[in-house]
Amino acid sequence: MFRLFLIPLSAILLASCSQAPSPGSAADSLYTFTVDKPCAVIFRPTGDKLRALKAAFGEKSFSGLMEVNNSTLIADSQFLASRGVKIFSTSLTHLKFVQPLGEPLFINLNHEKYAWEIFLYQGAGDPVKADLTDIEGAYRESGLK
Repeated sequence: MFRLFLIPLSAILLASCSQAPSPGSAADSLYTFTVDKPCAVIFRPTGDKLRALKAAFGEKSFSGLMEVNNSTLIADSQFLASRGVKIFSTSLTHLKFVQPLGEPLFINLNHEKYAWEIFLYQGAGDPVKADLTDIEGAYRESGLK
């Protein structure tokens, strides 16, 4: 009798573990970096995202690629800091940009098109995904002051 109870309980537990948290839920804050002021958000992949990138780019060239991207992020951070931009660094794979008088904008960095990233947000409108090789151009485009 006890075994019959364990089977449905196990199925329910497994199903609930595989569901992603819905936006606005209490678990949302564990996975989401929320931005509500003008700033730059630097994403450095870790964990599962880093493993997925390693698989996508190939293990042989990955360490060099990671080194170049990390040094580029450092140089870009120095440029943004010299302009007085507040900088946040995160490895959380969900970004939530809170727009005044509008719906929040969510970005899921688990998507394959994202790797090492910088998003510039001026506090309204959409954030600008910076070209890491042209941070000055992205800074001008973003409207940050």
